[in-house]
Amino acid sequence: MRTVSVTLVTYTYDDHELVRGLLSSATGWTAMPSAIVVIDDGSAEPFTPDLPEEVAERLPPIEVVRVPENRGNTHARALGAARAATRFILSVDADIRFPAHWLAVCLPAAARPGVGMAGTAIRPRTGDDLLSRYLELTYTLNRGASGSVPFLPGGAWLARRDAFEAVGGFSGYEERYGQDAYLSRRLRENGYLLWAVDGVEAFEVRRIGRLQMVRRGWRWQGHHMKAALDEGRPLDEVLNVVLYSMRERMLRSRAADPRLLYFDLLYALHALLDTVAHASARTEGQAGQTGGDGARATLRHAAAAFLAPWPQLCAALCADLAELGHAPLPTDLAAAPPFDLAAALSFAVGADELAAVCGGLGEVLG
Repeated sequence: MRTVSVTLVTYTYDDHELVRGLLSSATGWTAMPSAIVVIDDGSAEPFTPDLPEEVAERLPPIEVVRVPENRGNTHARALGAARAATRFILSVDADIRFPAHWLAVCLPAAARPGVGMAGTAIRPRTGDDLLSRYLELTYTLNRGASGSVPFLPGGAWLARRDAFEAVGGFSGYEERYGQDAYLSRRLRENGYLLWAVDGVEAFEVRRIGRLQMVRRGWRWQGHHMKAALDEGRPLDEVLNVVLYSMRERMLRSRAADPRLLYFDLLYALHALLDTVAHASARTEGQAGQTGGDGARATLRHAAAAFLAPWPQLCAALCADLAELGHAPLPTDLAAAPPFDLAAALSFAVGADELAAVCGGLGEVLG
């Protein structure tokens, strides 16, 4: 094992065992960081490494920076990067694990002239149930990417410290989430390449539920959709972008296992309902501005009409949507639906696929 000029920065918000697991796994890497920083972002109990002696003695000194109250991902990442004095910063979420040679393989890419940051695909690895299979199919970030890319995910990235500091890091960004997209864009706008390394992957080992999966995905995508509305883009245009963004995802699910379409339907309905809710909130109280409210009623009616022939599926989706903060769908469907959601999703979802989802609801919800 060789020591390299890298500061490993990781983060905990009551994720202490995941952090300890990450630090223990680092003892098997073929390249060892020369410094480790753990940002304790307001955990209920302060983080202490508490590693076995045979593990601790193989690691460099560990600096723990305690933040009294949780301030979110952006602040934690900025604070961690500021503690680095090495040539490279390796930012890693506590639930990420690497093959032994990951850092050694990524270092030459990050050191290339003109490259500001390097990384790899991040693949969920949580089991073989339907949700785990869906996460691996859909949430493997930078799947198949190689060379210059427009975005590197925040779960694991290796940045040249001089490039990070030259562009100002996360300064000026106040949102709690989306800082990875911000940093990627900031580096590119300042002439730096983002480099995806192929032939090696990182793995996310945290087990998440379907509701958390939906919230996490839409938190990033929804930020962009709502920004477009705030900039004056028409609501129907933004809704079409949401639907179009689901196309490849739903086609992959249908090809792999039609039962996976449940997760797509849940995500799509949450995304559409949340988008029209944002539009309605924007226009509330503005004279003559009723598009948001009208679209919300139309969409809820369309969703109810779409699901009406499939009562078991409707009940499951409505229960999940309620957990995501949405009001119950209407039950009065006497009028013809003003918008045909079935037609809008027909590229991937038909009667056969819906029957398969209903037949597999036990496994989907289990």
